[in-house]
Amino acid sequence: VVVTGSDDRLWKMWALPDGNIIMTGEGHTDWLSGCCFHPSGNQLVTSSGDATVRIWDLSKRGCILTFEGHTQAVWDCSWHSCGDFVASASMDNTSKIWDVN
Repeated sequence: VVVTGSDDRLWKMWALPDGNIIMTGEGHTDWLSGCCFHPSGNQLVTSSGDATVRIWDLSKRGCILTFEGHTQAVWDCSWHSCGDFVASASMDNTSKIWDVN
């Protein structure tokens, strides 16, 4: 399984090696710059040009949390290995650590 983000404001989860789309997520209002699976594999974090970071619950097939606080596009995002924190880096020259709980 692989997840991709795109200029079309969507993330897509693909099954490999056949390339079938398993799931699509929409909700960001600008291009996606990063996607990262939770260490358990049951959630996804995405970052976007809309200056937000979103947490997606894959079993619910939807966004469950949106972090706002950057003032410009967010270039990338990543889960901490414990799964309780997300890091983001923005064009506004800041990095943030978000407590998911």
